[in-house]
Amino acid sequence: MKILVFAQIRDGKIEENTLGILNKVNEVFRDSEISVTLFGSNIKDEWIKQLGVHGAKKVHTIDAPELEYYLSRPNVKALSKVIDKIQPTIIIAAGTVYGEDLLPRVAIRRGVSCAQRITDIAKEGEEILFHTPVRDDQAMKVQKITGDIKFVTTRTGAFFVNENPTGGEPEVISVDITFEEKDLLVKHVEIKKAEVTVNLKDAKVIVAGGRGVGGKDQFTILKELASILGGQIGATRACTDMNWVEETYEIGQTGQSVSPDVYIAAGISGAPQHISGIKAKTLIAINTDESAAIFNYADYGIIGDLHSILPLIKQKISE
Repeated sequence: MKILVFAQIRDGKIEENTLGILNKVNEVFRDSEISVTLFGSNIKDEWIKQLGVHGAKKVHTIDAPELEYYLSRPNVKALSKVIDKIQPTIIIAAGTVYGEDLLPRVAIRRGVSCAQRITDIAKEGEEILFHTPVRDDQAMKVQKITGDIKFVTTRTGAFFVNENPTGGEPEVISVDITFEEKDLLVKHVEIKKAEVTVNLKDAKVIVAGGRGVGGKDQFTILKELASILGGQIGATRACTDMNWVEETYEIGQTGQSVSPDVYIAAGISGAPQHISGIKAKTLIAINTDESAAIFNYADYGIIGDLHSILPLIKQKISE
């Protein structure tokens, strides 16, 4: 059996989810050939070495200027080239915006399905089972994929990085490819960096807002409460998409994964894409909708208007 992991780079480093996947596949498929495919422009030796340390036996690289930034068509062609070369049994990638874009595209071109946002992999005899939470994480769907090649994306943060990896130097295989004009119909224009950067992973207290906050100006009370508690604010993707707060405050599947002591969810419905990024010791939910899914995850729930409740909490703490 051959396992191929699609490696992703973020901020000049191997993305943690890629390392987590390597840890998981080495645990489940310890007797299999585990390879990584790494695309980019001016690929760094340190990336390759890190992948080897974390369990990659082989690293298939495509180093081309067309792959400096993620674009669908060039990456589809590059991944298809590597697949044709090594014929893997399973291709797996972190379910980031890139992984969720790339793997289903390649899968459908090969006439097979793609298991998406899995949180576990298991073997039962010759069968390989992929586990995906459904119904707001209240149930688990177990899937088997037919076909010679199985495409899989993981929920971000699903697998832990091995803190003491014992891998070695991987074999590096350079793959040649030529891109045509039709592969480059979409051009990279610019990357817009967020004006504010924040690391929510280390925050002990997070006051997070959702669509129920109501607008950019209404985030003021969340910021004030977070400041009093010595914490940070957070937000759902809906809030960052509407530019109520910077993207760096986004928590969830396409944002940061957090594990604070206290997580106050204000005006957040509880969609699984957001909940997947939270592992809080204590979760306090505030929502006007008593049937909101967020209450299924909360240790404490308050049914009411956050704009009335948060000032009261702030006042009590300040007394």
